[in-house]
Amino acid sequence: MAGGSIPYALKTAQKQPYLNDYLCHWKADSTGRSRAAPHIKTYMRVSPDCSKLAWFLVTSANLSKAAWGALEKKGTQLKIRSYEIGVLYLPSDQETPGSSFAVKSALSGESTEPQILAPFDIPLTGYAKEDKPWIWDAKYFKPDSKGNMWTP
Repeated sequence: MAGGSIPYALKTAQKQPYLNDYLCHWKADSTGRSRAAPHIKTYMRVSPDCSKLAWFLVTSANLSKAAWGALEKKGTQLKIRSYEIGVLYLPSDQETPGSSFAVKSALSGESTEPQILAPFDIPLTGYAKEDKPWIWDAKYFKPDSKGNMWTP
């Protein structure tokens, strides 16, 4: 069902073949939410060993010109078409400031350092070469997990 809410069109996908190298599967087994992809957007800087976060942002903002704005009128005006809201968590703003947050899993115990439970499993599960993003204006004849086919 989550695929139906992602407006990724075939025409756009054909212009962005490089994007597949950065896409990941939605997986949240640690919290039991792998079948429920939320509409929130989550951005974070994760350490190479996936144990720490330098910052964490949860927001409604897409990575789009409408959400972030674009310069117009020869670079003299910033035009923002969609207003978004989000919360940025910084380790330095916590009651016990530090240089990072610990990545919390649903199974981890108490900790003396600030922890953040990401809405998905870390490390991420990247797309394999044969994986393709769900495209809303493409036909899918193989039934999904609910037995439905998408044939726009």
